[in-house]
Amino acid sequence: LKPKGRMCVISFHSLEDRIVKRTFQRLEKGCVCPPRIPICQCGIKPSMKIITKKPVAPAEEEINANPRSRSAKLRAAEKLQVCA
Repeated sequence: LKPKGRMCVISFHSLEDRIVKRTFQRLEKGCVCPPRIPICQCGIKPSMKIITKKPVAPAEEEINANPRSRSAKLRAAEKLQVCA
């Protein structure tokens, strides 16, 4: 994914959504140093920015038109510029 590129993921099951959510959070956080260390030692920078803090669910109109969409959840993130 190029910098400023956006990734959207649609999940249909709660376990899939949890995996997507945790992956996006991990990529947004970046640093993996223990909280007791005040200065980052690992040097890992955030690589993604979460666009949708909460998942986007289908509207009532969409569910009426397509009943299978009722369990769908959409999450989106944007790739950040990573300086080497």
